[in-house]
Amino acid sequence: MSSSRRILVPRGRLSQARPPPEDLKDGLCNDCSQLNLELSFKRAFDLYEGARRGRNSRTLDVYRSNTGPPYLGYFHYVTSLGDRLLRVTQCTLCGFLKQMTTKPSQGTYKLLAICTSESYLFETPKHDQRHRKEKRPWGGIEHNVFMAVVPEVPGIPKIGVPLRWLESELPKNGSIYRLAQMNASDFRLARPRAIGSQADFGLMNDWLGDCREAHDCCAPKKPVGALLRGFRAINCMSNPPRVEERSWSQPYVALSYVWGPPAGDWPKTILDAVAVTRQLGEKYLWVDRLCINQSDLEEKQFLISKMDAIYEGAEFTIVAAAGDARTGLPGVMNTPRRPQPQVDMKTPTLPTSEAQARQHLASAADPYMDLFGVTHAEYAEIRNDGGWLDLHRMGLTNKVVLDPAEFLRDQAIEDKYGISHKHLKIFQDFAGDYQTPIEKWMEQMVAMAQKMGIPLTELAPRMLKDIATSMGMPQHMIDSIKRRPSPPMTLSSRPELPLPEQLVVGRTTLVSTLEDPRVTIRNSEWATRGWTYQEGILSNRRLVFTEQQVYWECSGMAMNESLDLLDLYDPCGTHLADYMLSGIFDGDLHRVPELQYGYRPSSTTEVSEQLVKLDSHIRAFTSRKLSYESDSLNAFLGVATRYSNDNGLFLLLGMPVLAGLFANGKPGLQDTFALSVSAWTHTAQPEAKGSELYVADCSRRKQFPSWTWAGWTGRADFSTTTAIGEEQDQPSGFEDAMHVEFFKAMTSTSWVNGIAYRLWSAEMLLNASDGSEGLLLAGQSLLAGIATDQAKTWLLTVRDPLVLRHMWIMHSTIEEEWRRLMGKTVQIHLSVPITEEQLKIGHKNGELMTLLVFASIVPFVFNGMARYLILRRADNAGTRWERVGRLEMEIEEHELNKYKSTAEMINALPVRKLGRDIVII
Repeated sequence: MSSSRRILVPRGRLSQARPPPEDLKDGLCNDCSQLNLELSFKRAFDLYEGARRGRNSRTLDVYRSNTGPPYLGYFHYVTSLGDRLLRVTQCTLCGFLKQMTTKPSQGTYKLLAICTSESYLFETPKHDQRHRKEKRPWGGIEHNVFMAVVPEVPGIPKIGVPLRWLESELPKNGSIYRLAQMNASDFRLARPRAIGSQADFGLMNDWLGDCREAHDCCAPKKPVGALLRGFRAINCMSNPPRVEERSWSQPYVALSYVWGPPAGDWPKTILDAVAVTRQLGEKYLWVDRLCINQSDLEEKQFLISKMDAIYEGAEFTIVAAAGDARTGLPGVMNTPRRPQPQVDMKTPTLPTSEAQARQHLASAADPYMDLFGVTHAEYAEIRNDGGWLDLHRMGLTNKVVLDPAEFLRDQAIEDKYGISHKHLKIFQDFAGDYQTPIEKWMEQMVAMAQKMGIPLTELAPRMLKDIATSMGMPQHMIDSIKRRPSPPMTLSSRPELPLPEQLVVGRTTLVSTLEDPRVTIRNSEWATRGWTYQEGILSNRRLVFTEQQVYWECSGMAMNESLDLLDLYDPCGTHLADYMLSGIFDGDLHRVPELQYGYRPSSTTEVSEQLVKLDSHIRAFTSRKLSYESDSLNAFLGVATRYSNDNGLFLLLGMPVLAGLFANGKPGLQDTFALSVSAWTHTAQPEAKGSELYVADCSRRKQFPSWTWAGWTGRADFSTTTAIGEEQDQPSGFEDAMHVEFFKAMTSTSWVNGIAYRLWSAEMLLNASDGSEGLLLAGQSLLAGIATDQAKTWLLTVRDPLVLRHMWIMHSTIEEEWRRLMGKTVQIHLSVPITEEQLKIGHKNGELMTLLVFASIVPFVFNGMARYLILRRADNAGTRWERVGRLEMEIEEHELNKYKSTAEMINALPVRKLGRDIVII
């Protein structure tokens, strides 16, 4: 809430600040009164429905002019808003549109009408190597249209959208829908909901019921009759509510929230959660501050270690993503929530001004005005814009395996028949339709051309025009057609339903779908706290209360109050389709620009898939804040418990290791620990453009070792070298993924034998400083119960260490390469500020040392990699050291081919024997 202090303004200034009187018509300014948005919705709907039925050749694609940036097109243009959003006005539509962009005072804007199935909520169909698109069910579903306030960018036409805008900005702004009459038989892909001041408990009950009926994977995970020592819950049916001893095996709801400053035992958020629990038909609610005896340290530590069981065992978890314990749950009881932007306007019926009359006449004479909202001349100008390869939106499906022999075969056919590659693609499309091999199809095409008396080179264009004519395309589009039109998405036999009628005849009511709840949650205080991370991850069903609306996410679907999405299920019927936008509670997902789609559960047995999730959990968790540094591991114990398998993946003081055997029967502990301890880095900016020296500024958590991310503040990452704040413009798979790929290769029988003979890792011992416990990180050891006492100081002793001879980093003679160290390319990540010069001096005077811990080829890549820990002396005697960074050194393919053994590979590295053991604190 804003401050209550009064600001005194002289009367003269106050009167000058008031906007001049406006000549409003039905609450609209002159510009807005010229618009007929109801007609624009109808025309846009006709454009997209016509494309589905083959009446026009409009497609969604990426384009670029000779001088402008790439853009997505083509959409229906409504109007230019110009600088209208900058004005101080009482116009209701201008006021509404200002709320539909996060930056109304920056630049100029336009209003576009967009097909719902082309929004970020649904993954754009990818292509296979024949440029055939993945299938979508849009032809059998009634679509809808929404409007959006889009920035006007030089070089992007009126009917274009800046590339990545739909994925990155539209979720922040929200979409504009018209409220309309809906009946039970009208299955629209999406329908807006008007949101009131109170949360819709009927809708929440529907979500919960749908999940319980269809999603077996979301059911609470606890054995019947199972007990959990010290478990208590709040009886929400009692007045006042009270905490009771409760069997863990019985149903209960959990609460995840930010504690905030002291607010008593029963702050507003907890009382509102009691009301939600009661409204949704449950009796018991588990809340940490009330249901854990905070004065019993032994019981408290035990229940903290069981957070996975508590949250996985709940019927659902209420997530308070607005404020802290004092705030309450918006929309519950008397807790207010931010109102949904909405505007209601009189709908024009006939042209009422000279400008509208001119527009009406122009539209009648120019069909492009009806289709796209621009003139034929404007459309013709941008048709010269070339296509642009967009790997994210229009790229190849990840199921494609490129076959070079296929391209050679295509070239042979083109040469044999004297046709262009463009014409061959047309013939291949037709051959695919008739399920005929292309070689046999070409023989038929030669015979057809001879029968028609035309050269084969003219047959493909003739076929295009014939099929376009049969589809009922307008002549002006047939004359300019260059690509084979896709078969109509919607069959002509399917009845054509127009947009539903207005909610109130003669009135157009627009509502905002609000900021996407995923964005709201990620930007909330709740999402910055370390303890809440595992609470959201471990829950199977989450009911999230944001400042604006309620959001539901389980393992099978994600829904929200403001937009009613059609339940498009996967054929198995257990989760939403794989092309629908996934949820947010699954690690560090939805990094711009590539959003994540689908609800496919990860394999519970595939180690590499588990590690992908674990790495993303660590990356996301370490991005959050902790009130107490000692909670660095406690707040992650619930997630860690999921990966504590004595025969598989195990988390040892934050380091992922393989506790079992590799596929070749050899123990995996030593090699995977060495890889993990040298794999993680702090996300940081490069020292300079083009540099491979990444420098962070993180502080130590002295109660934990420096060699684990738990011993530091700051975001830790195992699998990428992306700089902090940097958005990758390439699809996933282009990251440095050696951490995952090594585990994948070594647990695969077909790969392990190919890399095992060139694999080396340092011999290390994990031991408590008081000598009470110790474990040689080698062989196959039972890890359960190892290094669990956080009151102890855990040391890492490296036996017979190999260290770098020196740190004289030299400029490379190869263009675009940063530096070389003794002839090898390197990349350096530092957790503390150290310059390149300080690295050299520190290694020379003995303050710094670089220790080799891991070397191997890179699975699925032909080069090898040696990884070192950069250590800083931690005592005057030089007996103890702390990890302050990592150095990665590439072993090029031509070198690897010379090594007949692991020993030869190590002997070729620029290292020397130190002659004494190293202790890393």
